[in-house]
Amino acid sequence: MTRWSVASAAWRSSGTGVRVFAVCAALVLGFQIVPTAQAQDSSVLAKIRHSGVLKVALYKNFPPFSHDGQGADVELAEALAAKLGVKMAPLWFEADENMEDDLRNMVWKGHYLGYGPADVMMHAPVDREYMAKVDRVKFFAPYHRERYAVGRQLAKLPTLDGFEPLEKLPFAVEGDTLAATILLSADGGRYRNSLKSFRTADQAVAALKSGAVAATLAQQGELEGGLKGDARFAIDLPPHPVLQKRQWVVGLAVKAQSEDLVLALQTAVNELMADGTVKRIMQRHGVQHRQP
Repeated sequence: MTRWSVASAAWRSSGTGVRVFAVCAALVLGFQIVPTAQAQDSSVLAKIRHSGVLKVALYKNFPPFSHDGQGADVELAEALAAKLGVKMAPLWFEADENMEDDLRNMVWKGHYLGYGPADVMMHAPVDREYMAKVDRVKFFAPYHRERYAVGRQLAKLPTLDGFEPLEKLPFAVEGDTLAATILLSADGGRYRNSLKSFRTADQAVAALKSGAVAATLAQQGELEGGLKGDARFAIDLPPHPVLQKRQWVVGLAVKAQSEDLVLALQTAVNELMADGTVKRIMQRHGVQHRQP
């Protein structure tokens, strides 16, 4: 599964004469010329308010942010819709191979199976370098900062100043992530035999809670939501300089040129951040809100 993290950070023109003829013919016949794509996009907010519904793309199987119809991102999406004076309609989707696929399916084009795109996508990257590579999407309104952390059983790992104790203790990580890549190669690969790879971070956290592993390396928000302050466990920054430095900001994504919707949602996020709503939502789901 490849939701955004630092680990995953991946018209035909006719002749002038034909165009003039087409425009003149339209004027003579009294037809209204079809608006440009930008003019159509400028009415996105009006269309949403007219329909009374804000369609929001939300990741499936991503607790504590969005899972089984609930989560911090779900509550935040509902609060954003309320700010616009409409209802929130979730558009649930599975993470694809990479973020580009997710954005294509849920933001600017729609899935080939026939659903999407949504009006806005939650938990999207707000990363300057990545944003410069994607011109079909507008990223904005950062509302949370994420990073890697280690959840550990205190009974088996009272402290964790380095990865050396994990050479003899099983520990979990979500597969196909930067964390997994680093742990597989760290210290000459000495931890490979102890490393247990899971398809999702939720499964890796469940293994920790069941006692199947002594520690789990995952995004801190996923660990916080999964462990929910259980006194048997501690959550620390990973004892690795690269993983400690890796942090990323998540926010909203809409189709490019949807300026009116961007302005309205940015204003809504600003207000929800300022009055403490975002922090309270995160806390209800066990997550320590980290300012972007």
